[in-house]
Amino acid sequence: MLETELKCMLTKKEYLKIEEMFAWDWVKEQVNSYYTDAGNELKNHGITLRIREKDNTRKIQVKKHKNAGSPLQICEEYEYPTNSVPERFSAEDVMKMTGLGVEAALLGSLTTLRHSLIYSDGIEICLDKNDYLDKTDYEIEIEYTKDIPKELLKKLKDAGVEFSAASTGKCTRFMLQLAAILRGEE
Repeated sequence: MLETELKCMLTKKEYLKIEEMFAWDWVKEQVNSYYTDAGNELKNHGITLRIREKDNTRKIQVKKHKNAGSPLQICEEYEYPTNSVPERFSAEDVMKMTGLGVEAALLGSLTTLRHSLIYSDGIEICLDKNDYLDKTDYEIEIEYTKDIPKELLKKLKDAGVEFSAASTGKCTRFMLQLAAILRGEE
């Protein structure tokens, strides 16, 4: 599946303002457990390997990022069912899922409280509060398969949302925070 989305980091104040702006279709918690390999081959190839838990189900998800460093994120995404969150994936398993023959180990988890709204056909707004490694951050994503209505972009801009800065995904932010902790900076 090809996923196209605009992303923007928010302040807590912006998050709370946007939370009040819309009548959300649902609010759910999801947990992403992230994996990496010793040589950073997954990262070097723009691949995120995670298990997402939501609605009492678990899925292995592989995201192959197409244009890192942009507010516009385009990814190929693949999912595989699973019943557990293993400590490791063998090189054979990672090869089947990603095309890279590296063993991957569990790093940790990020919990998201996601507000979701189907704004119109082909347009979904996701407002996220993310908790990981003693840190909380906020972001908004617009996932779309059709043109985003100009009135929606204006409404969000009036609330302080600018889709102009390079976007950093949840996995990257998790890894940066983990690296800071390991260096003794947090």
